[in-house]
Amino acid sequence: MGAHHVSIGICQNRQTYDFERNIRNAASMVDEAVAMGAEAVAFTEMFFTPYEPRAIRSAARHTPEALDALKSKSIQYRVHIIAGSVPWPGPGDRFFNRACVFGPDGTEIYHHDKIHLFDCTPPGGPSVRESETIVPGNSLGHFETPWCSASVIVCYDLRFTPLTQLLADRGVRCLFVPAAFSHATGKAHWEMLVRMRSIELQAFVVGVQPADNPDLRYVPWGHSLIASPWGEVLIDAGVDECVKVVTIDLGEVDGIRARFPLLDHRRKDLYGTCWREEA
Repeated sequence: MGAHHVSIGICQNRQTYDFERNIRNAASMVDEAVAMGAEAVAFTEMFFTPYEPRAIRSAARHTPEALDALKSKSIQYRVHIIAGSVPWPGPGDRFFNRACVFGPDGTEIYHHDKIHLFDCTPPGGPSVRESETIVPGNSLGHFETPWCSASVIVCYDLRFTPLTQLLADRGVRCLFVPAAFSHATGKAHWEMLVRMRSIELQAFVVGVQPADNPDLRYVPWGHSLIASPWGEVLIDAGVDECVKVVTIDLGEVDGIRARFPLLDHRRKDLYGTCWREEA
């Protein structure tokens, strides 16, 4: 691919209660994505366990195995892997919801701990108290690739506009969002949020969800999406387990930002968004 093009693989895996099976399946999905031409491969939130408190606690001991499996694939194929997220040991008996990024040599080049915790009872359910299992992260950053500056936020983080504004200020051109929206929140808001953040960021947003699985207590929505800097949906993966690869042209980011210079038009004399450490 040219300097402005990158082929992104999205792995919409079906989560089960068999964690080792899930890990093996994730590794094989990397094989499939690379065979289809992917140069970067992205996974879902808690990619090797259902998003349920008991399952997450049981799965946590498999985190090193899960990350090693994807790290090995990044080395094998010389690709970037956005390893969804995993339960990472935190204070007490809780975990960080951590998204790791591996470079082509297997080095962890970035990680993001989910900042906002979903303690909500949405219309249509289910009620979730994420804070009983997860401890929030306190940082926001980005990482460099041969194609562009990129970043990762996790699921509920997508609902908070200031994060998008901060990442736009930092020059991010591709945002990965491992997520696990339920049927209720997914149907209501998932596509809307991915498209809105791509419009606000004026960049590509890659949202990766688990496949639908009615055998789970927490049933994911599916419909992994890639949205363009103009808010167009480039691919909707539907509800079944699948691997999809889409080639994006990062030159579109420059084109949209030149035609609609949101950053230049922002009235910083009247209002502003900043990270506390930058204030």
